[in-house]
Amino acid sequence: MQSNQIRIFFRISRATLSLALLSALCCLLLIIRAVQTEQIRGLFLLWNLFLAWMPLFFALLARRLSSSIMVTKSKQLLILVNLCLWLLFFPNAPYLITDLIHLGEFERHILWFDTVGFFIAALAGICTGLYSLQVTHQVLNQFINNALAWIVISASIVLSGFGLYLGRFARFNSWDLFTHPFYLLRKSFQALQNPLAIQTTLVFTLVVAVLYISMLILIPNRDANLKNAI
Repeated sequence: MQSNQIRIFFRISRATLSLALLSALCCLLLIIRAVQTEQIRGLFLLWNLFLAWMPLFFALLARRLSSSIMVTKSKQLLILVNLCLWLLFFPNAPYLITDLIHLGEFERHILWFDTVGFFIAALAGICTGLYSLQVTHQVLNQFINNALAWIVISASIVLSGFGLYLGRFARFNSWDLFTHPFYLLRKSFQALQNPLAIQTTLVFTLVVAVLYISMLILIPNRDANLKNAI
């Protein structure tokens, strides 16, 4: 009985394995570049990729907690905390797309290789974010009706678009909510009057929303019943 519980605890879904493989490829390309050029430029993508995995970690933890036979009030509170942390870190996933703007700063003779590396990093980030969105959607469906779950997911996508603006252009990060909360809130309200903030929010809301719906249509949800898998 105990061995079965251990096997269940360490079950890894195909989606998580594929994302890990994609992230490993990104790391390999960046390491190859660093070795060949003897430069560490571009390695910031590793940190950004780590941050892109954070929302998936919290989403999977929330799903694990919600899979219990009896979900107590304390577990419900933990699930809510993890979902809030998921939302806080979720903009870090699509943020990797905007790292493509750094390509103009790199040497032209290896630009083709850097383009591949940055593309893989962006792909890993957006795929990880979309899967975390799907897992969060699964958790929400366990506690609220389908229509309300879609409203929450839609609102989360909009907030992630605004969060991406705060990260790329206002140069805030997820940790600032804990270290400089009032300053972050003040700047966030001021940003609502900035046309660039509105444009960025709308564009990335549209991009993430269409990508998520496309993923749901094209890829069967084979992990829907893997509540104990990571």
